[in-house]
Amino acid sequence: MEKVYRTLTYGEIPLRLDSGKGWVFPKGVEIKAKVNMDTGEVTFFIEPQDLEALK
Repeated sequence: MEKVYRTLTYGEIPLRLDSGKGWVFPKGVEIKAKVNMDTGEVTFFIEPQDLEALK
């Protein structure tokens, strides 16, 4: 069984991949984590709709 979690840094700030489209506050897409609840394996991923922002 797999479960998806939001990743956080410094408290409640989402972990983001910088897309280079920002000046004062970097813009980016949120990185999420998929956890296999049986093995403990963690896979980081970006939602398909967010991939457009990186192109």
